[in-house]
Amino acid sequence: MSAAALLHEIAALLDSLDRMGQGGSVQLNGLPLLPGDYEALQEALGEGELSAELQALGPTQIRETALHGVWWLTHRNSAGEVVAESIEVTRCPDILQTPAEDVSESAQHLRERLLIACETGDRHG
Repeated sequence: MSAAALLHEIAALLDSLDRMGQGGSVQLNGLPLLPGDYEALQEALGEGELSAELQALGPTQIRETALHGVWWLTHRNSAGEVVAESIEVTRCPDILQTPAEDVSESAQHLRERLLIACETGDRHG
């Protein structure tokens, strides 16, 4: 698969995100990229304004490309080796969104801290 073919696929996903609110992703690891295609893809997509790094079973780097809504994700294991790499076309990558159950847990935790703070007279919890 060539960089040009991947860029056409990304363009179609961007159109879908724009028209229907539904993007998608392209898994890069395992694709038979030709020599130089990986670098050509990186150059064509460029660097955006946002990036984030998560630490879960190894570092995960999430960076927006120069194209809004196109994100490059690189997952590494604890040894720093790339274990998965993808391009996601979305307004915000799922991995950055807080799961509903985590929000519920945090709300309960904060309520408990506030209750304890009220009982002890500590305003900071």
